[in-house]
Amino acid sequence: MRQHLFVFLLVITSFVAKSQTSNILSESDYQNIKINNVSITDIKKAKGKKASVEKLLGTATSFTKDENEIYHYFKFNGLSVDFVMRGKSKPYVESFEINNNQASLSIKGTAVTVGDNISKLGEVVFMVARNGAKSILYTDCEDCDSFVNIEFDQATNVITKISYMDMS
Repeated sequence: MRQHLFVFLLVITSFVAKSQTSNILSESDYQNIKINNVSITDIKKAKGKKASVEKLLGTATSFTKDENEIYHYFKFNGLSVDFVMRGKSKPYVESFEINNNQASLSIKGTAVTVGDNISKLGEVVFMVARNGAKSILYTDCEDCDSFVNIEFDQATNVITKISYMDMS
């Protein structure tokens, strides 16, 4: 009888519980994610100002603004960073992308880049897309508007792209 009750509770719990689809970090660990050894917090503090961003990340290979100067686009070797200049007092990092091994991302002291095996990240929760492809999401809460996404080759587990998005 106990076994039946245990199995029944296990089945009910599995139907009721929402499955976790991201790797939840503490707010401190999330804000201290680093791109090329520079924290996201410090990059945010640069507020999209060319001199400030380049002081942190080096000379940009390309810097452009849209016609209304709302978006500032920085490109570095293997890294792109986009700022939204919403009202001069509230600029923020909208996105970044690492697309080759010339740039790296560090999470809780572990640095990874394109070409590394996802095993470097240790045990992780996978997010599964509608097409069945898996990726690794890092955020500081399950339903937050900003996240780091690590895409990888499904056959080899080799990282193919690292990106960040703030949809606020």
